[in-house]
Amino acid sequence: MKSFQNRMLTIAAVALAAISASAPRASAQAATGSFTLPNEVRWQASTLPAGDYTFRMDSAASPVRITLHGPNGYEFVFAMVADNNVSGERSSLTIEHREGSAFVRELRIAPLGLRLKYHIPKAPKEAELARGPVTIEEILVAMK
Repeated sequence: MKSFQNRMLTIAAVALAAISASAPRASAQAATGSFTLPNEVRWQASTLPAGDYTFRMDSAASPVRITLHGPNGYEFVFAMVADNNVSGERSSLTIEHREGSAFVRELRIAPLGLRLKYHIPKAPKEAELARGPVTIEEILVAMK
């Protein structure tokens, strides 16, 4: 009986070690950066005024939490990792402009190879056709 318990404990320890070793490395990675918004932007549930911003991401584990610091103080923005194998790209914010509003679509963090996607509200087809096309703007992000 004692031998069976020892064997089960050994199997559990090996399984735990294997799970720990296979955990994604990105979950422990942190990043800080800065950018300037030329106009007001909606980022998830937050409305950010034009101005200079800094951000910090403490971990790339999903859901990713970005802490923004800007003209109105601190904001928290959450995202799921859309892609963690982005290479050769520069760090940037992708902003979608439509119907007189701007929305953050994604944040690319090149040093970590991450692309974070954010929810933007869908516009009715009729409104899109009546008001014109969607335009995309890329804002460079300086990584520290």
